[in-house]
Amino acid sequence: MYFQLKETYTIGDLLDIMEILRSPGGCPWDREQTHQSIRNNLLEEAYEAAEAIDTDDKVLLQEELGDVLLQVVFHSRMEEENGGFSFSDVVDGIVKKLILRHPHVFGNGTAQNSEEVLLNWEAIKKEEKGRSTETQVLRGVSKALPALMRAQKVCRKAAKAEGKPQSLANALETLRDNAKQAALSAETGQKEEQMEKLGRLLLSIAELSGILELEAEQALSEACDRFIEKFEERENNPPTGID
Repeated sequence: MYFQLKETYTIGDLLDIMEILRSPGGCPWDREQTHQSIRNNLLEEAYEAAEAIDTDDKVLLQEELGDVLLQVVFHSRMEEENGGFSFSDVVDGIVKKLILRHPHVFGNGTAQNSEEVLLNWEAIKKEEKGRSTETQVLRGVSKALPALMRAQKVCRKAAKAEGKPQSLANALETLRDNAKQAALSAETGQKEEQMEKLGRLLLSIAELSGILELEAEQALSEACDRFIEKFEERENNPPTGID
């Protein structure tokens, strides 16, 4: 299949490239892939884009966003070949969602600040997804999210559902209690009990992070960076054993 080389390419060219790669005369590797086989690729590219944001590397961010876009085009092409949706359907769907969930911009709705925008968004999403109970809203938080991120989101939505702000004092008390139970279980409990107690402790940490308006996932990642730096210092400056 012929493809014209250019100085600058568009989204149409990317779609053509993917069609060529997936065609009988295209790339053997690309033709073998399925949604499942490249599932992790999408996650990895998203995280690499996030790292470019964290490091404020605009050049890298441009590249990584392209890699994320490639994954979207790849999955869309495979689905289109199977008689499902196409990339155009994906674009159509997200545009319609943005219009529907911004009634204060594209309709007769009102929103005076960001908080009202988010409240409207969640209300529209709940109705759109047909979720009649708050439990359904909690279950709607994706299980594919990193566990700390999922936990923080579940706690935040649960607090909103209860209609009252999360209490820092109560969160700290829960954290202390869960820490004691986890420590006791570590000494005397079975693996199943230890797993449960550890999970409760981590959940209480995620809840505290939300109250403090901090991202638990980011806090842990930065703690890992500091741990590695201190480890390197000890490695480069080992104790001599001489007082």
